[in-house]
Amino acid sequence: MVRAGVLLNPIAGFGGALALHGTDGLPVDRFDDAVRAGRAAARLVRALDRPGSPGGDLELVAAPGVLGSDALTAAGIPHTCLSTTGHPVRTTRADTIAAARRLIASGIDLLVFAGGDGTATDVAEAIGESLPVIGVPAGVKMHSEVFSRSPEAAGRLLDAVISGLATFESAEVLDVGASDETGVVGMLRAPRSHEPLQGAKTVAPPAASAVVGRAIAESLVPAAPPRTTWIVGPGATTGAVAAALGMAATLRGVDVLHPDGTAEPDVTEERLFAIVRAAEQPLLVLGVVGGQGFLLGRGNQQLSARVISSIGTDRIHILATEQKVSGLFPPVLLVDAEPDPDRAPHPLLGYRRVRTGPRQSTVLRVIDAAA
Repeated sequence: MVRAGVLLNPIAGFGGALALHGTDGLPVDRFDDAVRAGRAAARLVRALDRPGSPGGDLELVAAPGVLGSDALTAAGIPHTCLSTTGHPVRTTRADTIAAARRLIASGIDLLVFAGGDGTATDVAEAIGESLPVIGVPAGVKMHSEVFSRSPEAAGRLLDAVISGLATFESAEVLDVGASDETGVVGMLRAPRSHEPLQGAKTVAPPAASAVVGRAIAESLVPAAPPRTTWIVGPGATTGAVAAALGMAATLRGVDVLHPDGTAEPDVTEERLFAIVRAAEQPLLVLGVVGGQGFLLGRGNQQLSARVISSIGTDRIHILATEQKVSGLFPPVLLVDAEPDPDRAPHPLLGYRRVRTGPRQSTVLRVIDAAA
């Protein structure tokens, strides 16, 4: 019998489509909106609601209220809840840390937590490497190595632990520090099995990315139709294309350059959808997360499936340095998107050309991270 603790950051991921880059510092008056949106709760349920898994060998112990138990109760997932005495309705990172420590004190064997890099940082502060954790990706960035590739992958990893088919190793926790640069802020123990973790984000030297981006821009920009609406995804390589267009990219957001030269930085998903529906010639330049291979689902949730469909896959240019492409193992690109209500596959899946230079490219397969 495996006794797994369950911990949820109830507001994780709320800022993705809203171009907030995370929920750290979310105004108090938006907390309830984030909980109602329920993105992190839905992803936690996707990980733990696993038909056909060895559930008889698993006991779930959830943190109280919005920190876990509410989501499992609503989904009908059996669990034991820690005492709710004195538990606040609107939680802070201090509550997350305290709940993680209480779960350990209750005698759990491992901790399943749902959130982003900020939540992983809190868990690392609370428990360090004292017991294994499984990170369910539910935030905005998720650059840390401790996360699974998708909620479904987290569920399969939990099955491997229950079946005794996993080993445990240290995993890096990455987050954005005071200098606005991503770095290692802690370590956690994570299970390893045939179900891979997503890996830690790797960052190519900015100069190398800029050189590749400028070189690609020299061939890409002149060949674009005259009424092109440029949509620039996050990253240094795509940012160099923005610079070639005369636009200052935000690097961490999705930016738009209209045909009349007007720039809109850091747009929301709703605004982006309206823009691409009205555009004559929308064109998206999209980067690859180094070391992970993610195209969508890590820091660019503004690029939803409906936005991608409206742009058209023939008007999407995927850019990456040769160093990023050669560092992918296995050599595939990943999409971690919300399930389509009609169960339609994501429009970007399949084999896609990746530009690695002005006259160089390769073809990689884009797969669903949940598969």
